[in-house]
Amino acid sequence: MRLLSYRTLLLSLLLCSLCSCASFQKKPKTYSTGYLADRGVVRIWQHTSSSGYTTLQSLFTPFDGSSETETIYHWDQEHLVSITKTSLQGPENSFSARFSRIDGTTSFMQQKFATSRQPLSVNELELAKFEAQRELEMSRDLLSGSVVLHQGHWLSAQQVENCEGTPEQFYFDSRESQRLIDMSRKGPVYVAWIDAPEGQQLLLMTSNDVCQQKLSPQTQ
Repeated sequence: MRLLSYRTLLLSLLLCSLCSCASFQKKPKTYSTGYLADRGVVRIWQHTSSSGYTTLQSLFTPFDGSSETETIYHWDQEHLVSITKTSLQGPENSFSARFSRIDGTTSFMQQKFATSRQPLSVNELELAKFEAQRELEMSRDLLSGSVVLHQGHWLSAQQVENCEGTPEQFYFDSRESQRLIDMSRKGPVYVAWIDAPEGQQLLLMTSNDVCQQKLSPQTQ
């Protein structure tokens, strides 16, 4: 009887130790997530350094097939310090802005088109700052909800090779499967989806190599 109690005590201590370790586990410094917005797909990559410097890269792919937009935000602790927004296809269209970490004042802003450059209006700048905070909060909410982005090359049926070269499964419905087959007749097909505790959700089927679309060391 004493031996059983001793074993039970050891087991309890071990379980407590494991639970304690899990509760103090730090959030990942680099992660990816995504969601379906009203007008398109948003994929997010976020990296936070040990010093508290956060880079968030957001890639918006419209449902209507128009140009994708990449936006890169930087925060020093909780202070927004820069925004760079670029249209990835079609005519050149980008803007960038930098802000003081001390008081948030604008130190630089510029909107660039194919043939001209001009400053941002006050309303455009305030909207960009509002969108930055909204995207950061959305990213944090998705992380807290364990919503994880996956991307890769569709192979066949339910098989996908992710961007690290590892096979994964996604359960495409019959309509999605037929579209993938039709697209594959013209060349390689890539997919993006999210995994969450509630299940999987397909975000994107495309001929563009999604494995090239991720947070690069230059933006961290």
